[in-house]
Amino acid sequence: MIEASGLLEPTTGAPRPQNDTVGEIAAFADRQTGQLDKANTDKGGVKRMGSICDDRQAAALKEAQRRTRKKVLGVF
Repeated sequence: MIEASGLLEPTTGAPRPQNDTVGEIAAFADRQTGQLDKANTDKGGVKRMGSICDDRQAAALKEAQRRTRKKVLGVF
């Protein structure tokens, strides 16, 4: 599920500045910051997705163990 989401794919960096003017370098920094924000969001999504899956698996395991537990004298 996580692999299919594309969230684990590397986030490409921003295109390099075409020249070394201050304005172009500042624009590059803004673009690169945007790419970093995107990468952080993707990784946060993967973490949330993994946590949800782990929680659901733990709940299913607990339910399965509860159902297969043998009753002693009909009490447990």
